[in-house]
Amino acid sequence: MSNQIIAYGAKVERSTDGTTWANIPECKGVAIPMVETDYRDVTNLDSPNGFREYIKGLKDAGVISLPCGYTAAGYEQQVDDQAEPQPIYYRTTLKPAPNQATGDVFTFRGFPTPKVETSDVESEINMTIDIRTTGDVTWAKGAAA
Repeated sequence: MSNQIIAYGAKVERSTDGTTWANIPECKGVAIPMVETDYRDVTNLDSPNGFREYIKGLKDAGVISLPCGYTAAGYEQQVDDQAEPQPIYYRTTLKPAPNQATGDVFTFRGFPTPKVETSDVESEINMTIDIRTTGDVTWAKGAAA
């Protein structure tokens, strides 16, 4: 039996203090940053056999996009967060896999930019929250069943 899960049942929350959490309304996806490491070229005249040499540099989780349905409350929440001088705390909790009692949890901080998407006359109105991550991304594995 596979232990894979779908996104449905996950929860994406935000906080200004890292203590009191509120759901981001109408999320249609999960917010999990992808951490990339920069590699610095340190090739020099003594590099063996003409091969480039690298060392690890800094990490960056970049900008992620969180798809949501538009609501006035959700847009207001994000505009207020965008006005905050400090980065917002984010927490994504996945639903438990079949072999877990609790789901995995990802936490990070970032600066949100809400964007209302244009659509045609009979389509639902959606919003995307672009989050410029800053600092560390943590992952806590869910407890085993």
